[in-house]
Amino acid sequence: MAPVQIGSDGQLVPLGGPVVSGPQPPPPGTPATQGMKLSMLIEFLLQRTYHEITLLAELLPRKTDMERKIEIVQFASRTRQLFVRLLALVKWASNAGKVEKCAMISSFLDQQAILFVDTADRLALLARDALVHARLPSFAIPFAIDVLTTGSYPRLPTCIRDKIIPPDPITKTEKQTTLNQLNQILRHRLVTTDLPPQLANLTVANGRVKFRVEGEFEATLTVMGDDPDIPWRLLKLEILVEDKETGDGRALVHSLQVNFIHELVQARLCADEKPLQDMYNCLHSFCLSLQLEVLHSQTLMLVRERWGDLVQEEKYVPAKYLTLSVWNQQVLGRKTGTASVHKVTIKIDESDGSKPLQISHEPALPACDSKLMERAMKIDHLSVEKLLIDSVHARAHQKLQELKAILKSSNSSDNCTYFIFGFTRQSQ
Repeated sequence: MAPVQIGSDGQLVPLGGPVVSGPQPPPPGTPATQGMKLSMLIEFLLQRTYHEITLLAELLPRKTDMERKIEIVQFASRTRQLFVRLLALVKWASNAGKVEKCAMISSFLDQQAILFVDTADRLALLARDALVHARLPSFAIPFAIDVLTTGSYPRLPTCIRDKIIPPDPITKTEKQTTLNQLNQILRHRLVTTDLPPQLANLTVANGRVKFRVEGEFEATLTVMGDDPDIPWRLLKLEILVEDKETGDGRALVHSLQVNFIHELVQARLCADEKPLQDMYNCLHSFCLSLQLEVLHSQTLMLVRERWGDLVQEEKYVPAKYLTLSVWNQQVLGRKTGTASVHKVTIKIDESDGSKPLQISHEPALPACDSKLMERAMKIDHLSVEKLLIDSVHARAHQKLQELKAILKSSNSSDNCTYFIFGFTRQSQ
């Protein structure tokens, strides 16, 4: 059995072996390896003995009388030797403190010897290599005269003072003057830069320019100097896309995603010839994809909770388009006999990425009230249910106009009843 020692916490710790000399020995008193508690060791021995007795009790009835005697003698011999070692270990542990102190003293002395040898080697190497060509420098006579005559040392370089002593903070007046000058630099940069028309909603204040595109994003930029070649610096980015129906007021974009987009936009601001145009294209493309994803999630909730089979998702391609079918013919056909299917497609214009989401209806909306047409062709509110309701209002308004014209042209009440009944079935 390997020798052990008692650690500082009262545990048995095996000795780490002889001390090996090295350039950086471990500090004295540090145990080489972790030890094991004596109680745990005794518990292991008892469990092992009990396990062997259990195996003997199960296996001995199947053997002959001579084999049983041999197995019992071997078991007794092994167990006796094991517990004799444990008894010796317990008796030795009472005097292990002195051995530990001697080991610590020996380790400390070995460490000191290594340090002395290493110091002597380094001094010898320094004397052979570095000090061979060493010469005494010339005396600093002018500096000594200054110190002895004036009591100070005025020849100290100011760069040393600047690195040690921090500069005085600027006053409020200087700060305001600097911000005003920075505002002028920003206005001049904006005038001389090819600015996209979508970024016309901007504010210059406190040395920053803030671009806000409603429903998409808000970006705050500045510059670090008056040189025209200095790139823009993106200070803050905020995504304004919201889902007021299914979002529960939570942010749609994680902070890690915002940081990634921030770094991407900053890299393009530094590398592109038209930085603001490229910044808008990047953020606008991301916001359109996010808006399309929001409308897709609203559609799934609308089908699941309120509209059911009356609206279905025909096809959804992320970052491209979303096609919905309204008044499904199979569903309404079972109820009314006939029904027409209307499709609404929400897509991103690939020919012109600066445009908002485009809405198309199939069949096309009738040319009725201009306000109803305008509401049914825009998605500014970012609500797919409101878009479908607006399209229904536009088509219903056209149907009512047709019914009104039919009623005016008819003379008999029977014809009126027939037209009303027919129009009702057609509308359903």
